[in-house]
Amino acid sequence: MTTIRSFAHSFTKSLPKCAFAALAILISGCASGPSSRGVVQQKPASVISPDTYRSLEQQLIEASRTAYPVRAELTLPITLELLKASPARAKELLDDMPYEELPPSLQAQLSLQQAMIAEASNQNSEVFSWLDREAVIASTDNHLQAQAHILRALAYTRFGEHQAALDEWLAGLPTLPSQEQTQYQDAFWQTLLHTSTERLQELQVQTPSRYFQGWLTLALIYQPGKTLEQQLTSLQNWQQDWLSHPANAYLPQNLDSLRNSTLQRPNQIAVLLPLSGGLSKAGQSVRDGMIAAHYEALNADEPTPELKFYDTTDTTINDLASQAIEEGAQLIIGPLTKSDVAQLDSDTTSRVPVLALNYRDEPNNDTRTSRLYQFGLSAEDEARMAALRGYLDGHRRAIVITPDTEWGQKISSTFTEAWIELGGEIAGETPFPSKTEFSQLAGKALHTDQSQARARQLNRQLGTKTGFRPRRRQDVDMIFMGVTPQEARQLKPALAYQFAGDIPVYSTSSAFSGKTNPTQDQDMDGIRIPIMPWVIPGVETRLEQKITRLWPQSQGQYGTLFALGADAYRLYPHLQQLSALQGSQVQGLTGRLSITPTGKIQRELSWQVFRNGRLRPLPSNRQTATPTGITQLNHVLAAKDQQ
Repeated sequence: MTTIRSFAHSFTKSLPKCAFAALAILISGCASGPSSRGVVQQKPASVISPDTYRSLEQQLIEASRTAYPVRAELTLPITLELLKASPARAKELLDDMPYEELPPSLQAQLSLQQAMIAEASNQNSEVFSWLDREAVIASTDNHLQAQAHILRALAYTRFGEHQAALDEWLAGLPTLPSQEQTQYQDAFWQTLLHTSTERLQELQVQTPSRYFQGWLTLALIYQPGKTLEQQLTSLQNWQQDWLSHPANAYLPQNLDSLRNSTLQRPNQIAVLLPLSGGLSKAGQSVRDGMIAAHYEALNADEPTPELKFYDTTDTTINDLASQAIEEGAQLIIGPLTKSDVAQLDSDTTSRVPVLALNYRDEPNNDTRTSRLYQFGLSAEDEARMAALRGYLDGHRRAIVITPDTEWGQKISSTFTEAWIELGGEIAGETPFPSKTEFSQLAGKALHTDQSQARARQLNRQLGTKTGFRPRRRQDVDMIFMGVTPQEARQLKPALAYQFAGDIPVYSTSSAFSGKTNPTQDQDMDGIRIPIMPWVIPGVETRLEQKITRLWPQSQGQYGTLFALGADAYRLYPHLQQLSALQGSQVQGLTGRLSITPTGKIQRELSWQVFRNGRLRPLPSNRQTATPTGITQLNHVLAAKDQQ
């Protein structure tokens, strides 16, 4: 066991105060992008009675006896009703209509309904495709335009493009009747929670609407950087000022009891890490990241508990945890390995809160009793993010290429499971050995080897060369690969050589070395990966340079574990806060952090794409020049005042 106070004298001498200030800037200032939470959950389809359904079908029969465009005029109200209970039947009817033969007003209605169907199944590209049609853009139907803005907002939200989503919300919500606004409050609230403090403050100054002022004021209270006590005081004041505002639904229950519980801060934290043996470098990296965060807090005059480090090597984890609790630990951070986390028993997790630095395979459904929080850097999470992002980008049939290792098998199965759950299809899985010829691997995955074999057979039969050019399979629109940087640099050009240079390729962050190297990485152009703030190129600060000077190994393979340790320390004061105020977040080095109701720490990462050997932010498939939301909101409000 080692206590952090034994490091204090030497460590504070080695770091000047300016370094601590810089450290505070880096750890508190990093932002990130989307995660697997980007999908807005849809309400289940409504149920209509058999009599109503029969009546609608009878109306369709009557409408079918007329010619277009009258037939469309009679059918569109029926399909709108069918959308609630049978979207497949509604789409069948909409697809049968001769779009080009309809007048613009009916084209706009048909487009909106098709976009509604696409939105319900998270088909973002289809949403934008239907709403970008001239009939919709030129429509003078205010209610139709409002619904179009809402559909765009929901699609942008799934991409994690919250600024674009907010502009659409502000343009669409004010023109909807209040009863229709209610059904979108959850999605609108999530957009506000992901909007920057600066933008919220700007909007607060600009909007004259008291309704939106209430939303903006509450969202500002939830922004990162505040203590739970500060947030609770602000929430109580907000509650008094906005008694009848619909955003009251997002206040935590029992504010008084929650305030009393915030006084219970740990004076001593036990950190359980492997500090010797084969995993010592990993454990020491996490430890050093925690030490950096500890002294950053100390320099900022924040309350700092005593940290005691316990070596988990060759020990029984529950016995070690019991020892730490008996020696005064009021909170445990660790253990680090998945096997140790799996062995944590209910006796340990019921006595003190535990912030585990890995995940259990089975779900944790009783966090309020066990007080177990799970936080880690899971490659499987990134595989799920890749599945979600690929699906949102409009892809449906994927090839999976991963190494034939235990890690590769986990990544492959995780992506496949998430992809199928979303509604995609796996066109093929191609595991590869450690020593492989990547051109042959790509040819096998894309079936160009079969095409070449058929050409050779034909040449033999004809006794001459036919000038045949091999073709790749045409039933694939996306490739997912879980690979190292060395493998990615060989596999991506091999795919292009096998005529697949135009197929989008997604990967986990394992494909990025952590260092910008355009010469080596130009062959990876087009690969799309989720990246944590710690390794995003171009965000280095004086503080980050200071950290890498003190710990040169933080630039190597253990670098992300320094970030994990720093974020674990920064998370511990906010565990109750993030749990009680669902939607609250902490900006960290490993992503934008929040806690699910089951106690899992979720990380939102930034999607990047290689361009000319450098990582660049990955935009959505949709780039539009829409009017600034607040400007359009004010136009709507002004128009209402004149009515």
